[in-house]
Amino acid sequence: MTVPFELSDSPRDVEALRDRVRQTRWAPDWPVEDWQAGTSASELQRLAAYWADGFDWEASGRSIRALPWASATIDGTPLSYLRFDAEQPGGLPIVLTNGWPSSALELVDLARRLVATPPDGGIPVVATVIVPALPGFPFSPQRPTVQEHTHELWHRLMTDELGFARYAAHGGDLGAGITSRLAEAHPEAVVGVHLLAVAAPQEFDEKTVTAEERAYLDDVASWTATEGAYQHQQQTRPLTLSPALSDSPVGLLSWILEKHRAWSDCGGDVSRRFSDGYLLTLASLYWFTNSISTSFRPYWEYATGLTPRVSRVEVPTAVAVFPADLTHPPRSWAERTYNVVRYSVMPRGGHFAAHEETELLAADIEAFLRSLA
Repeated sequence: MTVPFELSDSPRDVEALRDRVRQTRWAPDWPVEDWQAGTSASELQRLAAYWADGFDWEASGRSIRALPWASATIDGTPLSYLRFDAEQPGGLPIVLTNGWPSSALELVDLARRLVATPPDGGIPVVATVIVPALPGFPFSPQRPTVQEHTHELWHRLMTDELGFARYAAHGGDLGAGITSRLAEAHPEAVVGVHLLAVAAPQEFDEKTVTAEERAYLDDVASWTATEGAYQHQQQTRPLTLSPALSDSPVGLLSWILEKHRAWSDCGGDVSRRFSDGYLLTLASLYWFTNSISTSFRPYWEYATGLTPRVSRVEVPTAVAVFPADLTHPPRSWAERTYNVVRYSVMPRGGHFAAHEETELLAADIEAFLRSLA
């Protein structure tokens, strides 16, 4: 099957990756417990050994190529995207957007679930799911040299390219920001948005902050101080970090692995939520497409003011808060920026909810979309 992207994963490239992993120069041991000061050396070494000798990338590559890929070029920007259609027409189209450090693959199970025929044989709420690959991420590794806001690419894809006059949107993390800007810019087309994170109000009166909101803001400050180093680095000095992660596959794996453990509802054991194959497939994708550096650009572009801030989203908005996600905004905080019509506190799950809790997330999206009918 011909796919609209280049993975650079020929047998020679795969063997070169394995050799690089085998030849890793490991850092000296520290007198700390596993994960206390960052990625666990023992867990990283175990995964690296499997990556070099045992992990079947070829099988992963075949599965990826077999997905329903398509492509478009919008204002000179090449995009790859997945399209899943329900067997029966009648529902809404929806565009799903992942966050970092992830890829469009995180959303495949969610997309399939949303277009599946319900057990009662009825018509799915969602007719078509579009999962674009973020520019600069695996599958669309090229980012525009001239600033082109991703939400505008998404709108052009959904309307001009695919012919959807009205559609819904979902996103988490970076994808939540893109989805929010999409709804703010195009309320005539976006029926509603479902979010796993919310934009802070551009300004607010401190006197109006509730006790619940103050606790939330304190939690955000605490998280930023203890967990936000990656974000600060990627916002301020991404090109200092990029050569190391672009040259060392184990360094790249370490950067990705630590976030999947820290941000998921895994109880400290990353294997509870992510198989070795899932993590190594993701790291391999970033490696073969050489896209870890370009995946940092949204952070830098936001911090330097190239990306517009969300002001007010008036379209109906649903917010789903997962307990192990990075932040847990109260409904009143979300309502400062959004027209919140649904607010769900989930019983389990984390930052990678589409993978961790596919059914919970799909059911919440469906309930929201039904309410818009």
